[in-house]
Amino acid sequence: MPQENIRYVPVWSGWVRLTHWLIAAGVLFQFASAWAIGLGAADYAFWRDWHLICGQLLIVAVVARVILLFMLPGSAHWRALSPDRAQWAGAKQMLLFYLSFARWPLPNWFAHNPFWRQLYPLLWLVLLACAFSGLYYNSASAFLGMSMFSWHRVLANFILIFTVAHLLAVFLHDLKGKGATVSGMISGYRYFHIEEKAGGKDALPAGSQSAVVHVSIDKIGKPPKR
Repeated sequence: MPQENIRYVPVWSGWVRLTHWLIAAGVLFQFASAWAIGLGAADYAFWRDWHLICGQLLIVAVVARVILLFMLPGSAHWRALSPDRAQWAGAKQMLLFYLSFARWPLPNWFAHNPFWRQLYPLLWLVLLACAFSGLYYNSASAFLGMSMFSWHRVLANFILIFTVAHLLAVFLHDLKGKGATVSGMISGYRYFHIEEKAGGKDALPAGSQSAVVHVSIDKIGKPPKR
């Protein structure tokens, strides 16, 4: 019977995690402040000013994340987002997982999810476009026949749909998977369950480091009775 090892592998750098959570917090605040602006009883000037300030900070966070694509190695590098044959196969498996309402087996991946990795650059582009359209919200300028107001609303709706879908997907990944998807973006580490190969050797996921903590399932026993 093959022996399964659990390996605790560093996946996400501190800079990637920082920009991820800054973007996430910024997007959530923008939705909250936009909702407050739409309320008649809310302090319009207060929420409008903070909506504009947060939008500008969001631009900085997204630009910083894009810069990291060219500065950091491994999972932070832009090559980690470029799809290959294996990633397209993984994306197909992920799509089957979603369409089956999580009944299809969840595939394994190392850093970026094979389905969502193609969408992240698009999201960053939409975030920047939405932020800049917000800066010219009251402008009379138009682009492709649409006012800045209309562009801002359309792009914001796209971001809202993406955010809800992403949160639901991450919840399902943690529910059905064994890799600590959510905590991985907090601690930077993920768990990998690896079956030992013939000869007593096992392989780490591609792109991981060799100096990791691992423990055999067979060596995990029940605590002694007192």
